[in-house]
Amino acid sequence: MDADHEDLPITAEKGWWHATVTFPGSVEVSPEAARTPSCALHDRRFHFLRKDGGLRLRTEHSAARLLDRLVTDGLVDGWVGGVYEPETEAFGGPDGMNVAHDVFSADSRAALAETGNPGARERCVLLLSVLNRAAGLDPFEVGDVWAKLGSLRPAVTAPTGLPRERAITAMRHLMNADAARRPNAEPGWAERVAAFENAGHRLRRLAADGRLTRGLRAVLAHHAIFTLNRAGVPVDEQAATAWLGREVAFTDRNEADVSTRRYTFPAPTLTRMESTLSSATDPAELREALVSRLVDSGHLHTPAVVSAFRDTERHRFLPGVDLQAAYVDDAVPIKHDESGEMISCISAPSIVATQIEQLGAEPGHRILEAGAATGYNAHLLGQLVAPDGHVWTVDVDQDLVDRARKNLAQAGATNVSVELADGAAGLPEHAPFDRIQFTVGAGDVPMRILDQLAPGGRLVLPMRIRGSISRSFAFERDGRTWKTVSCEMATFVPLRKGVCDDVYTLVPMAGEGNVRLETFSEQDVDRDAISTVLDRPATKVYSGVKFRQGDPWEWLYLYLYLALVLPNARLGRRPADCAYGGSRAATAERGQAPGRGGGVATARHHLCAGRRPARQPRHTPSTAFGRSAPCRRPHRGPARRRPRRP
Repeated sequence: MDADHEDLPITAEKGWWHATVTFPGSVEVSPEAARTPSCALHDRRFHFLRKDGGLRLRTEHSAARLLDRLVTDGLVDGWVGGVYEPETEAFGGPDGMNVAHDVFSADSRAALAETGNPGARERCVLLLSVLNRAAGLDPFEVGDVWAKLGSLRPAVTAPTGLPRERAITAMRHLMNADAARRPNAEPGWAERVAAFENAGHRLRRLAADGRLTRGLRAVLAHHAIFTLNRAGVPVDEQAATAWLGREVAFTDRNEADVSTRRYTFPAPTLTRMESTLSSATDPAELREALVSRLVDSGHLHTPAVVSAFRDTERHRFLPGVDLQAAYVDDAVPIKHDESGEMISCISAPSIVATQIEQLGAEPGHRILEAGAATGYNAHLLGQLVAPDGHVWTVDVDQDLVDRARKNLAQAGATNVSVELADGAAGLPEHAPFDRIQFTVGAGDVPMRILDQLAPGGRLVLPMRIRGSISRSFAFERDGRTWKTVSCEMATFVPLRKGVCDDVYTLVPMAGEGNVRLETFSEQDVDRDAISTVLDRPATKVYSGVKFRQGDPWEWLYLYLYLALVLPNARLGRRPADCAYGGSRAATAERGQAPGRGGGVATARHHLCAGRRPARQPRHTPSTAFGRSAPCRRPHRGPARRRPRRP
């Protein structure tokens, strides 16, 4: 018998017993009929698919006697044994299939018992959103997962007008909600959420290690198919759900020249002011409002991290600071040097959230944090690694160490240690660490740290890539090299008083004093010449790029343009798939130096004419000072959405 013979026997998959079960009186499994096997199989792992009005049941051990009894009692119409053929390739190979079996089994008991209950589709969206976030997908990659699902389902007739907006808004809320905090959840819901989150983490690791035989997003789309099937969601509703998921990611609610992250609060109708201050005086209300903003903006998405932010009282780490100011999305200085320059602060909540999401801390991890400051970040990490993990946080000033130690003790952190040490040198006596996080900026990777990272570990490091252009990178080892798995906007106070200081010089500027110029050791700048450039006439050149009021500046192309054209640019070590650009000021250096007709360029907002103030986009002009100012026109980048991750 050759390999193509039609009678070639199929070898049964080891570990799962298979049967096709049919039920009386209906072409679909009724709620009453579904609850019977769900209860009867309470003492064993099982999973199932709905097919042809019945169930394809898979159990770890034979359920023949149980099914015979159910047939005798008239609860099951009949059953037929068979061979279980797992869709191993669809789920990314043997390792991916192991992950799938675990999440199938964790979800099947409740999904079967919930047959016919309202809200099945919504529960699936919550669970799948947990899976996608834990797998490390950014919002557009999540949209691609839903698009892949939609391509495998019938076409939908898209709603229009108000029904369309309402449906997309509801889907967006589901995709960004904290599933673990779902009100009035059924028993066992938290365990299901945890199982989907764990599956996402495992799939992310498998993909990073090259152990999936299929693309990660394709695997996640297949998980969506099976999850919706277990919940009994009809195919047409699956198609509508996939369409909505895609629309959330890829459809703009308002046309614009540049698309960026959308926020849920309404656009202002007056001159823009700080919109996060309120009359609330209850710390719990302020903290909940902050978390809601961070979830809506996409800075927070992992349930465990969301819970840590909700449970950590940020104001307790800022004694003497106004209560409301503690919960505004802004950095709060806590120490200045003798010249008044800030040298330590508690980072803005959005930056803290971004870095902790990059870090991927898990229970049991050993973590080193460089930059203790107030101890707030270390307390968040301590919650994430509890109960068996531990966090070491270090700083270079004894007063900061004492302050962080006191704050953490008052907050009840028992798994966080604070030590006086140079973060760039690490703590080799406590190594290896599963995760290392820098909350101070560096000009390069501190090499001593790499040897203190455990196999499979991750380093999160804010690093300058060009002048003051900084990104927070997440690095993982890839054989003999290191690869970037995440890149986010972030700027921190620099490392100091150690082996890898990132020293900069603040150049005194003549003129109105509204431009700050920092130069770094690797930059060849005539500081004396550039300090008087603002005394020269200004020339304003409009880029043509428009931003709405309140949109973030991160991906403005002015910085990218200057970083590429300046003579001593150092972009060689950036990740090839990461887009850079955007900030509030940029400098021209030697080669376009003031002594040879160069100048300083700054980016400013300017209201466009003919629009209502609430929706008014703003041109982004570059104001240049100096004799050669009109010679170069800022690069106009293509309209694009702001990517959250590379």
